[in-house]
Amino acid sequence: MKKILLALLVSTFFMNSFGTTFNITNVGTTFSPATITITQNDNITFTLASAHDAVEVSKATWDANGNTPIIGFQLPFGGGTVLGSSLSVGVHYFVCEPHAAFGMKGSITVQGTLAAPYIKTQNDMMIYPSPAKDHITVQLNTSTSTPVEIKLFNLQGRLVDVLFPKTNFSGLLLRTFSLNKVTGAGIYFVQITTGEDSAYKKIVIL
Repeated sequence: MKKILLALLVSTFFMNSFGTTFNITNVGTTFSPATITITQNDNITFTLASAHDAVEVSKATWDANGNTPIIGFQLPFGGGTVLGSSLSVGVHYFVCEPHAAFGMKGSITVQGTLAAPYIKTQNDMMIYPSPAKDHITVQLNTSTSTPVEIKLFNLQGRLVDVLFPKTNFSGLLLRTFSLNKVTGAGIYFVQITTGEDSAYKKIVIL
């Protein structure tokens, strides 16, 4: 029963765009953490004292400890939530308007997630199990001999492991790969490249 509930929770997690919510608070007139890195699907909740707000400003204003807002997020005193999907990829600078002159400021770096193009060649692909723990099995069918390469990336797009080095292959490929280089649970992407075409498959690793 517990396994069924876990599978349902993971499915719900997938359907909700894999977002994670991070929290920023204040310690006196300092944001904590002052700098944070998220992906576009992650959300940020500001939990602030009633004397503090959070507004987005330009880099020049931020450098000068100013408080002139730009078109961006503007949270009221006490805080609120910023949706990662509303922030463009890049660095967003924010300050507390009443205390910007005292250096109460922070930044949010938004990283893009991996794109997920379809493989253009006629391949049948399966990756299981998901959720996975110690290993995954990849099933791939290629109609003609072509270079095949399989890699594992984390959600930030960093290479975790080369599961299957580039090798010419044709027919049915059915291989089980160890996940011993995975350092933590979460969402990962398996990149399968055949010839010039690539596709990404999302998996959950426990």
